Amino acid sequence: MTNKILALKYRPQNFNDLIGQEVMTQTILNAIKLNKTPNAYLLTGIRGVGKTTTARLIAKALNCEKNNDSKIKCSDESTCSTCKEIINSSHIDILEMDAASKTGIDDIRELIENSKYSPTSAKYKICLLYTSDAADDPPPSLKFILATTEVRKIPVTILSRCQRFDLKRVSVEQLCKHLKNIKIKEKGEISDDAIRLIARTSEGSVRDSISL
Repeated sequence: MTNKILALKYRPQNFNDLIGQEVMTQTILNAIKLNKTPNAYLLTGIRGVGKTTTARLIAKALNCEKNNDSKIKCSDESTCSTCKEIINSSHIDILEMDAASKTGIDDIRELIENSKYSPTSAKYKICLLYTSDAADDPPPSLKFILATTEVRKIPVTILSRCQRFDLKRVSVEQLCKHLKNIKIKEKGEISDDAIRLIARTSEGSVRDSISL
């Protein structure tokens, strides 16, 4: 596929590429290094600031093969098999669900049934839910990652079980820098004034700025 949507082509594949969320990134990585991770993460923020991307990055960071074997190298140039499968949304232990549309009884039953089983090959089985659903306290090998723009609609009983991270709107300066880098890589012709206008119009959303 030669003409790939830019927002997908430049989706961050590691935490270093996630712009505007440095404090959150460091907090998450420190907890993973110390093996003090919560049973459930809650990622909130406006559209396009990186909630889904962060959810997948957490899934990769928790399950990366180099965590268990220092001899294994995993980077953008040489990705371990587990991270590669997560990137391609094909890992059997990483369950992604759009809870806004998957609201049927059968959908919830399937989620609950899947959550009962231990991971097949990864360290953690992870359920990525894009809105507001969760189960009771999960076993240590099961992690929930919820991502939503409507945090007020999530019941307090679920909020109390989550470690919450609010993704910030990305600054105009950071967006301009990001867009200029994409302009160079794509050999595009666009003025600095136009880039700044796009950055301001996107109101802090990385995806919106790239789409514009």
